[in-house]
Amino acid sequence: MIFGHKKAVPTPGESDVAIDEELSEPDEELDDESLDATDAADDEDEDDEDDEDDEAVEELDQWVQFDLSQDWREDGPFDIDEVDLSADDVERIDLGAVIITPEKGMTIKLVADATTQQVMHVLVEHGPQAAVQITVFAAPADGSDYCAEIRQDIIDHTDNAKVIEMVEGPFGTELRRVLAVTDDQGREGFAPLRDWLVAGPRWVLDVRLIGQAALDGDNKGVAAVFEEFVHNIVVRRGDQAMVPGTVVPLKPVGQE
Repeated sequence: MIFGHKKAVPTPGESDVAIDEELSEPDEELDDESLDATDAADDEDEDDEDDEDDEAVEELDQWVQFDLSQDWREDGPFDIDEVDLSADDVERIDLGAVIITPEKGMTIKLVADATTQQVMHVLVEHGPQAAVQITVFAAPADGSDYCAEIRQDIIDHTDNAKVIEMVEGPFGTELRRVLAVTDDQGREGFAPLRDWLVAGPRWVLDVRLIGQAALDGDNKGVAAVFEEFVHNIVVRRGDQAMVPGTVVPLKPVGQE
């Protein structure tokens, strides 16, 4: 039994691993009637703004509530303290902060920060046009609703977005984006992305579907393969103090 007490997964086959204003005074005085009209208009504007804010909060609460509506990790991904990896002989790849179980045909690449050279993400490719990027974020000890903050941060840092929406996904609220992109030959196109955010003990896992996996919106085809892959991820966040929202670096076990 995988992890000692959780669901079993098929033993993976061969896989490749690569590290690759100042306010001015009014010009003339307003009479009392004008002031009353101005105050009324200001009150209407404030009411409109309050209504818009209330709608935004209501929409936000809807997705936070959806995230909190059930245990999205019942079948994984798991925290290292929730499993017993010595209970089976399944072949896994230990990347420090995450332990993954690749399936046959998957290619594993590590993505490092160009400045610090720290490995920040693991990219798992399955076929020529489908991939998933895995990132571990530090989160508060009681971070069950921290996915909303990570999700908003992703939106705030998204450029050239044609579409941004949230839908119900397999791990809670799913963020979908369609980005306008230009390739090396100057040709314009669109790049679909889907983000699954999963909260665990002091961590949030960001699973980003890329290419064909992002187009399989009904979670069939390659998206279903990646969903099962995510269920079998084990997160080892560590005990170090980290600011919430900070990416937890990866480090293949055995490397100095």
